[in-house]
Amino acid sequence: MRQILVLLCVYLFFLQLPLEAQEEVKKKEVDSLRNLLSSTKNDSIRIRLFLKISSLHRGEPVEALNACRNALNIARGKELGLLEGLIWENISLAYRDLGNYSEAIESSFRALRIYDELNLPEKTASLELQIGSHFTAENNYPKAITYISQALNTFQQRKDTANVVLAMINLGETYRLAGNADSAAILFQECLELNQKLDNDNIEIVKGYARGNLGMVYATQNKEEEAIELLKSAMEILGEMGDYYSTSVYQSELAQIYIRQGQKARGEGLLHDALQTAEREKLKEQIRDISKDLSLFYEQTGRYQDALELRKQYEVYHDSLVNIENVRKTEQLESQYWLDRKDADIRILEVENQSKRRTVIILSFGAAVLLILLSILYRLQILRKRAYKKVAEQKDIIEKREKEKALLLKELNHRVKNNLQMVSSMFSLQAAQFKGEPAADALVASRRRIDALMLIHQKLYREDVDTHIRLADYIKELVDNLVYGFGKEVDLHLDLSTAKLYIDLAIPLGIIINELLTNSLKYASGESKLRIDVALKEENDKLRLIIADNGPGIPEGFDFRKSRSLGMKLVHSLIRQLQGELTQTNDHGCRWELSMSSDKLQN
Repeated sequence: MRQILVLLCVYLFFLQLPLEAQEEVKKKEVDSLRNLLSSTKNDSIRIRLFLKISSLHRGEPVEALNACRNALNIARGKELGLLEGLIWENISLAYRDLGNYSEAIESSFRALRIYDELNLPEKTASLELQIGSHFTAENNYPKAITYISQALNTFQQRKDTANVVLAMINLGETYRLAGNADSAAILFQECLELNQKLDNDNIEIVKGYARGNLGMVYATQNKEEEAIELLKSAMEILGEMGDYYSTSVYQSELAQIYIRQGQKARGEGLLHDALQTAEREKLKEQIRDISKDLSLFYEQTGRYQDALELRKQYEVYHDSLVNIENVRKTEQLESQYWLDRKDADIRILEVENQSKRRTVIILSFGAAVLLILLSILYRLQILRKRAYKKVAEQKDIIEKREKEKALLLKELNHRVKNNLQMVSSMFSLQAAQFKGEPAADALVASRRRIDALMLIHQKLYREDVDTHIRLADYIKELVDNLVYGFGKEVDLHLDLSTAKLYIDLAIPLGIIINELLTNSLKYASGESKLRIDVALKEENDKLRLIIADNGPGIPEGFDFRKSRSLGMKLVHSLIRQLQGELTQTNDHGCRWELSMSSDKLQN
């Protein structure tokens, strides 16, 4: 996955170059464009204004896609030619930023058909390069090579050197991912030679990507010294330009080379530096991949505790990227199931035909009495087969419905989790726009509540359960995510029961934990290191949840039932829903204790 995203960075960097100089005035430009939209009735002008807004929101795919759809609504039913093609091209880029490559490919093809009809070879070549990049992201390398090669040929014929270099980098990286290292190396070398002859602002960025990708090719060809030199050069170039993603990818590759050479301490240091960069820049894919590399390294060197901690971090970041592959596997299994069913039906028909032929032969040589007897027996046999067949069909229908029910339930949890994740992402984007304002804190708090709900559906999807949640796993992951989100150093102590809880109770319980723990993380501070204790116990048919910290505690006279805080109101409402009792005391800090009946538990 990291290699694919390096390719995406190459492609998207060139797409975004004209926008970087406008980043500081983007908000003013968007406001100005929206004012123009309200003052004009011309459809073509309104479409171009929406497309400009979409381009200004590059990197904010939800906003960009919304602007494109507004433009598409205006263009619907009108013959606008080039403008319609530009709309679909921008929709494709927005879907790509969202990671929806199938929709991105379909949108690019819509634009490509329009450009073909208008006989615009330059636009057609750019769309072919874009489509090829989409196919590379989907690991469909043969199609990717076909479209990128077509684009490269067109650029070469038109002597468009800048786009030739871009196409060569994309084609070389696709060859590398497809396992054709020799072809990839040739393209990257040609790209570096051609790039020296260019006279524009893109020389250094092209040099950085071409050197870095060529270094990764050499690493697979055991040309380690050449690979080290190229990777270091790429890291230096791209690091100065602030391309932290590509820099961390190349740094991780360089670390693996040092480890293979026996320079384990040096390799480990580079991996740690790359992980810190990824965490600072919130690069989830890189955090996942480097955590896995470090975990394997520690496992090989006997540092099993460190390996385990990094493996847990890898699993957290891995989950959000496996859903598409799981859906594809499900579709493959379903197709294979129906093929097996058809083969079974054919075999049943063959067996029945053979049985009928034997019966006819026996009846031909029997006497009249035997003929009657065999006819009766044959009739009974047919009736029995029909009965067995009917039972088998009913059994198959029941099994099919059970499988469909389980699959639908799992898919429902998966989709609910994804929808909640998208809502959470939109809250994060909105909070970023209100940074420094009171609304930002409210949006972040709402996002954490949504994350608590999302985690439950993630558990249901991952663990393949229908009505119960393992409380220990759920609470641990919820607490870890909250502590990580606040970025505080916390001495965390967990003492959790192994019981399971019904889903309709796990949801309010998760939100209560989220609110109480958030209060501790926000307000519990002092001279000593923050300590938080979370305990879940079963005692005397009661389920007790305890959350305590070593902060200054709650002020005298505070009653959470009368608090005007939204969080406390929410906690009070959910306590009534659980038919539980919540108490608060100050015991060397703030201590919350929730008690509820355990009749909904499953042990």
